[in-house]
Amino acid sequence: MDTAYISDIGLFRKNNEDHYLVMDEYGLFAVCDGMGGHKGGDVASKLAVDCLHEYMLNLAADSLSQNPISVLNAAIQKANHLIWLQAQGNLELHEMGTTITAAMIRKKQLAVANVGDSSLYVFRNGKLNKITRDHTLAEKMVTDGLLKNEDKKSSGYNHILTRALGIQEEVVIDNFEHQLYRGDLVLLCSDGLTDMLDDNEIETILNQQENLQKSLNTLLDTALTKGGYDNITIILLRI
Repeated sequence: MDTAYISDIGLFRKNNEDHYLVMDEYGLFAVCDGMGGHKGGDVASKLAVDCLHEYMLNLAADSLSQNPISVLNAAIQKANHLIWLQAQGNLELHEMGTTITAAMIRKKQLAVANVGDSSLYVFRNGKLNKITRDHTLAEKMVTDGLLKNEDKKSSGYNHILTRALGIQEEVVIDNFEHQLYRGDLVLLCSDGLTDMLDDNEIETILNQQENLQKSLNTLLDTALTKGGYDNITIILLRI
């Protein structure tokens, strides 16, 4: 499996509140986006990534025998509780939170755990398929028939999260499993990319490049050219 990754502060933010995790040896990858507008967003996203990393290392040799979804969910619940505890004990970090989209790949089986609006896609045979579903108020309004899907991206509710790590003592995690095949690409990213590029634009760029690093650079450069209003983090994998 080939891997490329990058995180950029963007053109307007003072801090990069995104953090990411790449553990090739475990087939584990994650993107976390600290909640904008809340103190400690960068603290929350780093806590989540560090907790996932430490949890995986502590599993050691027996990790390969455990169910990937169970591993991801246990680590994320632990991270959620840690962030929540720190926020309760520090007024400056009160209501800090973060998204998380984590993936574990074993023998071409993809397991995904998702909270918030960081995204995971699978690109196969020239077509891009979004696997995760955003936990935003706009997404819920689309589901409830109160907003048209084509109006979701421009809606003011598109950045209001309905779920995030650290906001409550317990968190609900969405899980997905997907069969992968040789040549598939897996893309994880924060909304700094998807706010600037729609799925068709991402698909076009991935179709134009064979080299992972060039694809990554083109995705980032295009997002910056179109505004770069937020931090942008991208992990790109080839099976």
